[in-house]
Amino acid sequence: MKHAPLTSAPSAARNPAPKAVIAIGARELGLFFNGPSGGPERLEALLPGAQFYAPEGANADWAGWLASERPNLIVTAWSTPLIPADLPDLHYICHVCGSVKKTVPRALIERGVVVTNWGDNVSEGLAEAALLLALSALRRSHYFSDQMRHKRGWPVYPVGTKTLFESRVGIHGFGASARKLVELLKPFRAKISAYSNNVPDDHFKKAGVRRCSSLDELFSGSDVLFEMEALIPDTKGAVTERLLRLLPADATFVNVARGAIVDEAAATRIASEGKIRLALDVYAVEPLPASSPLRDLPEVTLFPHVASPTDDRLHACGDFALKNIARFLRGEPPLARVTLDVFDRST
Repeated sequence: MKHAPLTSAPSAARNPAPKAVIAIGARELGLFFNGPSGGPERLEALLPGAQFYAPEGANADWAGWLASERPNLIVTAWSTPLIPADLPDLHYICHVCGSVKKTVPRALIERGVVVTNWGDNVSEGLAEAALLLALSALRRSHYFSDQMRHKRGWPVYPVGTKTLFESRVGIHGFGASARKLVELLKPFRAKISAYSNNVPDDHFKKAGVRRCSSLDELFSGSDVLFEMEALIPDTKGAVTERLLRLLPADATFVNVARGAIVDEAAATRIASEGKIRLALDVYAVEPLPASSPLRDLPEVTLFPHVASPTDDRLHACGDFALKNIARFLRGEPPLARVTLDVFDRST
């Protein structure tokens, strides 16, 4: 559905350009708007006269300042503070990143304010990182690297490695990244099952994935389990010690979702017993404390919450945001709109 454009064609000078606020700091501007097509000037050219607000250096009253500016459009990123829900002239929030829950109140979406994010632009990267973590755990890359670099070791068979080929793979969650992972797993001839309460059956059928009826069924039948569910009230703490102990002996548990979904202390304990292999990108507390026992376990592969997106793909998210802003200004529906349903299901 088209909406009334906020800008006019060049010949229709009677319609003013929208009042825009770019609430993105210098670091994020450099990350997202510094690709082959040019730098942050592309954003300024698209939104002439826009007011800049640098979240990381600002001490001003954010809500009061916005109320006085009365913007029609706000461009946001990770560091942008929560937007007040009572801005009367606000029509569009273009979030350059993923989850909007720390930036956009649900009430604004209820009111009809258009909100977009980076959509599926990072799904491939997250799936790629999940696959890398699984392979690293199965092949014990962290352990062997430590042995060869710091202990000058050289193992002899058996070396404790496992293959992903023809293994039983489970996926908790079945959003865009999980579906991309299914595509990456095809060459491994894996037997893939998945579970998620909030995904239509058609998504599983289209991907050729067996839908499990419960988390118990998923965990007990998976040699490699990928945690990719969104963090919502229903999933917080959903992966309990009991579930983790249902995994087959020497199974691999990969978490690229959110640390709060999993009982981290239980996962650490079970891994220390040698029952499962862990490959983690997210944690209950971030950055991961230096004292965390996870840092000392030889069979644990650790990423510092960098699964997605990669540095060389951040500009694609900026390009996507620019295209969405241009679409909105022309009166066309932007892509990757965050509806109430998307908002409620997102991390």
